[in-house]
Amino acid sequence: MMRLASDEKTIERLKQAERAWHDSEYDTHAKYAFPDRVEDFEDRFVKGQLTCFCDGGWSWWGDARHEALEVVGDVSGLRVLDYGCGFGGLGLYLSRRGAQVWGFDLSLPAIETASKAAQQYGLPTKFAQMDAAELTYPDEFFDFVIGFGVLHHVIKYPQADSQLFRIMKPAARAVFHETLWDNPLINFARRFTSEHRDAGDAHLTEREIRRFCQKFRSVQLEKRHLLYMLKRLAKLPQSEWDAQLAPRHFWRAVSALDQQILRFPPLRRYCGEVIVYLQK
Repeated sequence: MMRLASDEKTIERLKQAERAWHDSEYDTHAKYAFPDRVEDFEDRFVKGQLTCFCDGGWSWWGDARHEALEVVGDVSGLRVLDYGCGFGGLGLYLSRRGAQVWGFDLSLPAIETASKAAQQYGLPTKFAQMDAAELTYPDEFFDFVIGFGVLHHVIKYPQADSQLFRIMKPAARAVFHETLWDNPLINFARRFTSEHRDAGDAHLTEREIRRFCQKFRSVQLEKRHLLYMLKRLAKLPQSEWDAQLAPRHFWRAVSALDQQILRFPPLRRYCGEVIVYLQK
C-alpha cells in the first residue's frame, strides 16, 4: 500500500527527484513536442491521446481518455485547469474548443515549452510552474479541472487534495484518468511493460483515490479494461505527423469481449484503468 510522505525533508527530496526526472524528459522531447500549425497539433493530439487503441490510436490510453472527454461535453466559456499539464497539449486542445484554460506543472522546461506553443498558436492559455500542494490560484476559481495521468504523481504529497478542493467553485467538476494497481496479475505484467520506473509514480488503488477525494460531495470511479489491459504488450506505432490510423481488429475483438465480461460487476474491481469523476 502506498504511504503518504509526511516528513518535510522527505517530501522535498521526493519532489526534487521527481522534478529532475521530468525536467530531463521534457528537455529531451521539447524540440519535437509541437508542429508549426495548430491544425497539425490538433490532429496529432487526437491520434495520440483521444483515439481508441483498437481504432489505431498512438497511445494505450486513448480509449478511456476519449470516453472522459465525451462525458465532459462542451467546455466553451468555462474556466478550466489542465492539472499537471506537462507540455500542455490537453489545455491547448480545450482552449481550441472555447475554454478559458490555465495549466500548471512542477517542471519548468515543460511549462516553457507549453507557453511557447500557446504563443505560437495564438491561444490565450496561461501556463505556470507550480506545486500541486501549493497552488497560487484564487479560492473557488475554476469551473472544471482535468488531468490525464497526474494523480499518481501528486497523491503522495500532503495538501495536494486540499488545494484541489480549494480552487474549485462550488458544484465545479473534475475528471482524471489513471491506471489502477488493484489487480496483482496486471501489476506483475507491469514489471515488463512500465516505461517510467524513476518518475516518482505512486501505485494507485481505489482506496487511495477515495482517500484523496474524500472532501468532494460526489466521487464516481468508472473502472475500465481487464483483458484489454493486455494492449500494453502491443508495440506502439511511430508518431509520424502524416501517418494514417490503422485499426487493430484483434484488439477491437478483445475490447468487445472485455466489455461483455465486465457486465459482471464483481470483476470490475480488477480493472487496470479508471476515470475519476468528482463534483465539489
